[in-house]
Amino acid sequence: MCLASYRLIHQYNWCQKLKGLDNLEEVKSRLIEEPYTEKAIVTEIPILGEISDNVSSKVRAQYEENPYPRWVKTGMPTKAKSISEICAELNLHLLSKNIKNVIAPNILVAGCGTGQHSIGTASRFSDCKVTAVDLSLASLAYAKRKTTELGITNLEYLQADILKLNQLKQKFDIIESVGVLHHMDEPMAGWRVLTDLLKPSGLMKIGLYSELARQHIAEVRKEITLQKVGTSETDIKKFRQSLIESHDEYHQQLTKSSDFFSLSTLRDLIFHVQEHRFTLPQIKSYLEKLGLKFCGFEDKDIISNFRKFHRKEVDIYDLALWHQYEENNPRSFGGMYIFWCQKL
Repeated sequence: MCLASYRLIHQYNWCQKLKGLDNLEEVKSRLIEEPYTEKAIVTEIPILGEISDNVSSKVRAQYEENPYPRWVKTGMPTKAKSISEICAELNLHLLSKNIKNVIAPNILVAGCGTGQHSIGTASRFSDCKVTAVDLSLASLAYAKRKTTELGITNLEYLQADILKLNQLKQKFDIIESVGVLHHMDEPMAGWRVLTDLLKPSGLMKIGLYSELARQHIAEVRKEITLQKVGTSETDIKKFRQSLIESHDEYHQQLTKSSDFFSLSTLRDLIFHVQEHRFTLPQIKSYLEKLGLKFCGFEDKDIISNFRKFHRKEVDIYDLALWHQYEENNPRSFGGMYIFWCQKL
């Protein structure tokens, strides 16, 4: 158990001979059995073409080494709902109501990671079929293991680069891509591919980093580059300790993140091989270029705060007003901008 605090036990060839964990079933499962199961699953995952883009290859390598996030439980919806019910629940401003008539939606989750997102989506929409793709086979194996454990049968996994998804030769009623496009070399190129795969009047859920909310992270990433900090475990731990000991406000702000305390999550937070950040005016411009209509943000708490800020009956679908709000409340989108849009 002490060794497992510092090393991956399943990487030792003697791990399955351990007797001391026989009375600790959950610990044994987490440390040994689950990684072995994932190793077998990797060989079963279909692959859609070669990942040739340079940045995509680097991102894949990061997540093969550090699948993100490693999770145990997810908050699955108690009851699946129709598209119409979910649109009403989220108060989405639809340009076309046709999407509400789709009874059995075909859904794509582009960049599913370790499966929290794809499992949540497969459980959220009634009578849906979900295709989930990711660059990392290690992440996909984790996702598929959890999907099987939860008994979910309407979800299929595929290794693929978003840039190659036109090879799927199919269209989708709903596409979701949260926390993915901003890690691409050219986010707009990936977003354009996804838009081409979306049916007319189809819905798209997007998650992008905020420039204003991540200023402290941007400053730390600059320091990492200037100091030429490596990405080995020793390098990351040493740099993390320097942040803990620092009295700078933006360093201390970083230590409050839940991702600060695990090497794999800290790597994703500040050592990621590629990161873009966006402003709401930029997003508005991109939506116009792609022929997409902004339908609303997903987070109800942020919407409530937005209404209070403007202190009147305000258009919650006006991105210019949202930009005013964020300039005055720059940490509002500390996670991401997560919003829905519709293909014109």
